[in-house]
Amino acid sequence: MSKKDVEEMIQQAAVAGAQVASDTMLVAQRRAEKERIDRRLHNTELLLRNYRTLKASCENAVYESRDSKREEVTEILEDIMEMKDDKVIVESIKASAKRTALMVQHIDKMLDVYRIYCSKLSEKDKRRYKVIKLLYISKQSMNITEISKKFSVSKVTIYEDLKIAKERLSSLFFGIDGLRFF
Repeated sequence: MSKKDVEEMIQQAAVAGAQVASDTMLVAQRRAEKERIDRRLHNTELLLRNYRTLKASCENAVYESRDSKREEVTEILEDIMEMKDDKVIVESIKASAKRTALMVQHIDKMLDVYRIYCSKLSEKDKRRYKVIKLLYISKQSMNITEISKKFSVSKVTIYEDLKIAKERLSSLFFGIDGLRFF
């Protein structure tokens, strides 16, 4: 084997090694991104599921300025994303009346944005908002069977509506990081 052959083999091995490392990093990045998005969707579900409880535990609070309120909501959302245990997340929000009030205000505002968004689209989109409202927001909740009967659609359709609505709400609740890009 000549020196040239050895150098060529080393170069090929280096290229192959770099490609494997690059592929491994790409797979790890995609996995981390998927986990982050899954966690945001999970946390959106958690906030919706506990909305009535959070709303009931809210007390009126006075805020110093709109900027401090905005920063506080951002901090709360970041804290939620770092927590792994559902019970800890809910208890953390409920522990502070101010945090609870801010989160409920944020959720209410984003639900209103979603309602307006849906009102300008198809009947399916309008139904998706109504499904979220009936299941999680309104004082008298309905279950999936009742909702499917109300809209004369299958339960599968209601579950699909929920999935799509939660994905859209996730992007509203958590901003650009809530969107799926792949």
